[in-house]
Amino acid sequence: MTPERWKCTLYATFAGASPMAVLYRRGPSKHTCLIAWDCSDDSFQVGQWFEGMVQPSWGGLSPNGRWLITFMGKYRGPYGTWTVLSKPPNFTAVALWPMGDTWHGGGWFLSDREMVLQHGLGPYALADGFNLPRGITVLPFRRSLDAPHAPLRACPWQPRPGKDHDAWPGPHGHALIRFRGSWPRRVANGGQVSSQEAIEHRLVTSGGAAIDLPLAGWAAFDRNGDLLFSDEGRLYRLPAEAIGAVTSSAELLDAARCLADFSDLRFTGVRAPYAGPRSAGPSATDLPPSGDDPDGESQPGFAPRIDRTTREDRRSAKRARKLARP
Repeated sequence: MTPERWKCTLYATFAGASPMAVLYRRGPSKHTCLIAWDCSDDSFQVGQWFEGMVQPSWGGLSPNGRWLITFMGKYRGPYGTWTVLSKPPNFTAVALWPMGDTWHGGGWFLSDREMVLQHGLGPYALADGFNLPRGITVLPFRRSLDAPHAPLRACPWQPRPGKDHDAWPGPHGHALIRFRGSWPRRVANGGQVSSQEAIEHRLVTSGGAAIDLPLAGWAAFDRNGDLLFSDEGRLYRLPAEAIGAVTSSAELLDAARCLADFSDLRFTGVRAPYAGPRSAGPSATDLPPSGDDPDGESQPGFAPRIDRTTREDRRSAKRARKLARP
C-alpha cells in the first residue's frame, strides 16, 4: 500500500561563511523536521522532529554552520514558547531561554561565538539547569544595535516597513521578487497554507521574463548564483547559467534538477547525540549521556515529550478498527 502523502513545505536558512544550511520541513499540521544540508555536494542528513510551533525565519545558523537558533513552543507547560541554541540537525537545546509568548523571540549570530537574543524587554535569563557553551556570548537585542559590526542574518529576505515586497538581485542581472502574503491562501489542490507559507516568489530574468514559482514554496540564490527553490517537499537547483534560457514556470521545473524529495518523510522520535541526562527543569524525555563535549560540559538538553504517532496515523488506525468490526 502506498504511504499517504500530505502537503508539506520547506524553508532553508544558510550559514554565512560555510556551505552548510538547514532545512525546516513542515507537515503535516505542526510537525517540523530539521534536515542538515551540505550545499557543496548537496548531501542531506535528516534530524529531529518537533510537534508544535516553529518559526524558522526568527532564527539562523552561525557563520560556520555549527550552531542553530530556533524559536519554538507548544503553548503549554512551564515555558509556553522558548528560544533554543542547538546543534543542527537537532532541536534539543544546548541552551534555552524561556519566552512565554510570541511578541518577540529567536535571534541571530554576529559571529561564530557571538549571538543576539531577540526577546524585547525580556526575559533574558537561561532556563534552570542550562549553561552557555564555552566561548559563546549573548547580547540582548538592544545592546546588539551598538555592536561594531552589523548582524550576519541567515535569511536573505529582510522586512522593509511600508513595503509589501522585497527584491533580491542574482547573477547576470536576474532577480527574485518576494511578495509577502497577509492572509492564508488556497493552493491548487484545495489545501490551505499559512500566511508565512503563502509568500509568492517571482523570478525576473535579465531578458525581462517574469516567472512565478510554486506558491507554497521557498526560493533563494546561493553564493554561486544558482537558483534554489522548493515545491512542497521537493528541493530544486537551477544552475546560474541556465536561468536566462527559462521563459515559463513549466520550463523552470523541466530545467531544474530535483536535489531531494522529502514529501514522504514520517514523524519519528530521534534523540540528539550530544544531550546528557536531564536533572533539572521542565518535564522532558530521558536522554542518554553523550560523552565528551568539546564545547563544554555535557548539556541536559530539552526535548518535550511528544507523541510517537501523528494525527494521520491515529485517524488511519481508527478507520481500520471501524472496518474490522463485524
